[in-house]
Amino acid sequence: MLSTATLLYLMFSSDDGDARREAFFGSLMFESREVADGSTSVTVGVENPLPLVVLFLVLAAMLTGIQLTYRALKQYRQQLLDERGQA
Repeated sequence: MLSTATLLYLMFSSDDGDARREAFFGSLMFESREVADGSTSVTVGVENPLPLVVLFLVLAAMLTGIQLTYRALKQYRQQLLDERGQA
């Protein structure tokens, strides 16, 4: 979603005429160029996938950590409820 939003920003922030923009540490690219017949040529793509892979790995690690913390807290809560029921 972040990469899509970044590409949309690059598309609509460019001036009239020729423009080449890069974002997210050079991983995403948007280029617009006027062609001889008066039309506009547009190129959008990924130039360097490394920052996108790093972002995916960081987000996956964070979500895994959150999920493990949630499960541990849920188990601890159940343990406390079980101890309270026995007393």
